[in-house]
Amino acid sequence: MTLMKHIVAAGVCLAIGTGGAVAQTKWDLSTAWPASNFHAKNAMAFADAVREATYGSVDITVHVSGEIGVKITEKLSAVETGIVQMADMLLFLQAGEEPLLSMDTLPYLIQGQDEMKAFLEVASPVFDEIAAKHNQKILYYVPWPSPGVYSKQAIVSADDMSGQRIRAFNAASFEFLEKLGAAPLEMPWGDVAAAAAAGTIDGAATSSSSGVDGKLWQFTDHFNPLNWSTSTDAVTVNLDAWNALSDDERKTIEDLANKMEAEFWAVSAAEDNGKVAILEENGMTVSAADASLQAKMAEAGKAMWGAYIAKNPDAKPIIDAYSAKLGK
Repeated sequence: MTLMKHIVAAGVCLAIGTGGAVAQTKWDLSTAWPASNFHAKNAMAFADAVREATYGSVDITVHVSGEIGVKITEKLSAVETGIVQMADMLLFLQAGEEPLLSMDTLPYLIQGQDEMKAFLEVASPVFDEIAAKHNQKILYYVPWPSPGVYSKQAIVSADDMSGQRIRAFNAASFEFLEKLGAAPLEMPWGDVAAAAAAGTIDGAATSSSSGVDGKLWQFTDHFNPLNWSTSTDAVTVNLDAWNALSDDERKTIEDLANKMEAEFWAVSAAEDNGKVAILEENGMTVSAADASLQAKMAEAGKAMWGAYIAKNPDAKPIIDAYSAKLGK
């Protein structure tokens, strides 16, 4: 690719100001989440900080809710090909291209932010290699609040889960709920409220954030934040666009990413705590799993680790190193 094509791919233009000609790089960042979502807000805060710290030489426009036509499962390829220069992507939804990116969906592997930090210490070098293979660089990660189960009847013990028709949000959650004795149904989030109202499902597996967004207290009475997995978004940048920047611009952006990542993790933690409080304010009973349900979750989760490793052998050294680190 010629230098001129690199410049076009990076979205570089010339901004004329009163002080003369100033080179300005314009990037598009695609996120699937609405403007009200904390991941989208984080991306906008990062874009604002980059614009300020580079004195406007790098101008990132955040496009929310997939408004520029990049599908939620195609973020990795969109950045790779330069359709957009940046994306905020839920890693496990890119597993169609890179199966190892689905590791964080394994139940009982990563439970909460502390364990996610430990996991990324082991996995991030591999994720960096995957990103580079797809012509991009990971700038920062932000975890989601962990999923729980919303239900009409309290689910506290292993027996309480038996036969419950719980909406699952991906293949791993479907298998996990099935191993716990539930009768899961996989369906899009947009269908959950209608299915709960019609009695097609008894409850739903999702995060506290989504439970508030969907006002699930209208259809269910109980929430158990089972915390069986923690998944993460990553914000990446196209390497052609990245390499077209000056050394100072790259250092400024990397420093900001390192600094703001911790702030964004705190936002995620506050999001979870705040949304659980809103659930309670709206009359939902929040409970915790007893010893029988915890034991069944551990057994089901570890069985799924083995099956995953058999299918994805390259995951074994990562999972082994991580589980040894935490004594899992």
